[in-house]
Parts: sequence; structure tokens; C-alpha cells
Amino acid sequence: MKNLSSSVIASWLGTSVDVDVSLDGVKVDSRFVEKNDLFVCLLGERVDGHAYARLALEKGAACLLVDRHLDLDIPQIIVGDTLEALRRIAREYRKTLNAFFIGITGSNGKTSTKDILHAILPNSVATYKNQNTEIGTYLNLFRMDSMTEYGILEFGLDYEGDVALMSSIVEPDAALIMSLAPAHMANFNSIEHIASEKFMIFDSLTNDDLGFYQGDFSLYRALASTQHSFGFDDSNEYVVSDVVLNNVGIDFKVNGVSYASNLLGKHQASNCAGVIALMEKMNIDDALIRHGLMNVGLTELRTEIVEVGKSLVLLDAYKSNASSTKYALDILVNYDFDGDKIAVLSDMVEMGEESLNVHLDVLNELARLDIKHVYTLGYEFNDALGESDLDASKLTNFDSFEALDAFVQSLFDTKQMILIKGSRSHALECLIRKEGK
Repeated sequence: MKNLSSSVIASWLGTSVDVDVSLDGVKVDSRFVEKNDLFVCLLGERVDGHAYARLALEKGAACLLVDRHLDLDIPQIIVGDTLEALRRIAREYRKTLNAFFIGITGSNGKTSTKDILHAILPNSVATYKNQNTEIGTYLNLFRMDSMTEYGILEFGLDYEGDVALMSSIVEPDAALIMSLAPAHMANFNSIEHIASEKFMIFDSLTNDDLGFYQGDFSLYRALASTQHSFGFDDSNEYVVSDVVLNNVGIDFKVNGVSYASNLLGKHQASNCAGVIALMEKMNIDDALIRHGLMNVGLTELRTEIVEVGKSLVLLDAYKSNASSTKYALDILVNYDFDGDKIAVLSDMVEMGEESLNVHLDVLNELARLDIKHVYTLGYEFNDALGESDLDASKLTNFDSFEALDAFVQSLFDTKQMILIKGSRSHALECLIRKEGK
């Protein structure tokens, strides 16, 4: 973060602070507080940040943002609502940055696209790990300073208005919308509602010619106006074709021009195409684009290939919906491996009324694939099995993580390739991230 003073921040909030101190960062979690940070005491549903102010002070915080005075010997900026104040600080801090900002949203592909852009663009700061919420966006802004040339930010959509709010704060110079799939359906009226929420990223775009969307989705097409489309369908402006998969990446073409990437999976060719389209519009050197595509470092828990015991594991355990699960299955079946292939899947959460259909969709896909066996966690896949095309003898369900874990450990003693894919709440990475694994 650029060095700021407590008095400057107080002035942004229309208030004052008794002692002017220098600030080097902004934190909302006392566990991560460092010397000379501003600690923001947020009031959550379960936790009141004010209760951790003393710990923040002990760890070196130089100032507090609070909604009431605390009996602590530290400068305090007192406001009516600390979240609203944090939002305002982020908005004002964004105005001090000269970086070129790229916003990314979509049901799947946000993080991969962020990682691709980060590999290509010099002096870029990208969303840290999975901090794609409103507060995460603000914290990522505070990670940027005068040396930052490009800010690459993911905007997640958990609730109505999320993308619109984050976009209005960041005011991106360019924006990408990736794929569309049912997610957090309990919070939205329909998949059409989700599509329209994602398209709100373009409302705050500063350059209409730098808006791009995955054009294989008809709902996006219906919403589009001046934005540019990319995807596999020939009707897109940037068309992906001739995708060849291998164990170290993909080869593909965009509008007839050949490219290669170290990413796994056919779907990544589409993500790359969106980035290539944007980079060309931004006049980024072709050599930078090609070098970045071949050196993408993916955020953890996404299509990691790891050896566990005698098995080769494809770990993709950050989130799960029907589309992302089928993408992972595609990588599994196309990976050149001399041995059986099996899948370990958790139920897909927050699917709302679409839950049965999305679990059926995945089971029917499994029925068409050469996969020896499927092991599932939760009751949704098991309940859908009777209506699916999958042979019931090829699926074993577990109703608890402990039961699944106890069984899966024996799978690692055999030479086979295992996909581990699940929603974040199930933390399936814990199946392999143990001592000795």
C-alpha cells in the first residue's frame, strides 16, 4: 500500500483523528495484522472485530477504525459504520492508483483467467488466493501501490448486487465475463438472474471497447450490446478451435492463429481466448502473451497434479458445480495415464431447486466416460443415482467425511489416477494433505 496517514483517511471519511500516524496497510483480521497497519473493526454476524482490537494493537497496529471509542492507547477513527467506512476508504484509495484495472467475473474460470493475466502482465497485482468478495476486493486494492501497473481483480457473485458494487468501487478499465452456471442458487431467482448480475460489471467499465464475454452462452448473448464475444461457437468474434490436449497443457487456435498453454483442459482454451482478445485490444506485445500463456501459475486447489502413494491425483477442490465438475472429468479422461481412473466427488452445494438436475447432469456424464468407479460424499448424488444413466454398481456413497477418508486412504496404495473434486465446504483436499501424503 502507498504510505497514508490516519488524518488523510479520516478526511476521506469526513471526520478527524486525534493523533496523525503513518499507515502501511489495512487489515480486517487480527491474525494478519502487521506493524503500522490500520485495523478495521468490522461487525459480523458472529464476530465483532472490536473484540480483537487489543490483539491488533499488540501485533503492531498503529490506528483503529471503530464505531465506538475503545479504552485502548491507540489513535482511533470513529465512524457510524465501519464496513461503509472501509468501502469509502477503498473507493478513495482506488482514485490514487494509476494502475490499469481489469475486472473478471463468471461462474467458472475467474481464477484461471486472473492467473493467466498475472502471468502475462508485468508489475501486476492480482486477487490474492480466493479473496473475490467485497471485503477481499478492498484488501487487494490496499496491496497495490505506485509501482503497480496492472490491477487484476476477481468479482465473485454470492448475493444480488455483489458484482455491481465491486465494479463501482474499482471502475475497471477492462472487463471479462467467463462461463455461466448455476451457483448460490438459493440467493437468486433464476440462471437468467445470475447472468444479468454478472453483466453489471460492464456498467462501471471506463472503456466500452474493452468488454469481453464468453459468447457460447445464449443468456449472455441476449444481454450483450457493444461487448466482444469469445468461445468455441463459430458465431463468436474470437473463435477457439483445434484444441489438442496433452499431459503438460493444451494447443489451440484463436481465429486461426496457433497458441499453446501449460494449463490443463479444453475449457482453459476458452479462458485463454478471452485473455488473448483483451491483450490484443490493449496492444500487449505478442511475445509477452505467448510467454505468459506457457507459464501460468494456478491458484492452489485448482487442477493440481500430485503424486499420493502409488496414485496420481488430480486435485480440484476449491468449488464445484456441474460445469466445473465436467471440466475436471474431461481432464481426467483425456490424461495419458496407464492405469484405471476413478473419481471422488462431494455433493455440489447451494444449487437450490436445481440441485437434482445438476447432480443428474454429472452422473449422466459419468455414465458416458471410461471411469472405473465413483465415490461420493453426501446424499445428493446418491439420491439422484436412481434417475441417472450411471450403473449403480459403479458408485459408492459415503454420508460423512470421516467414512470417505477412511476408505480413500486405501485407494492411494494402487496405481491409478484419482480425481478429487468438491465444493469448498467439504474441504476434500484434506483427503491428501496429511503427514506422509
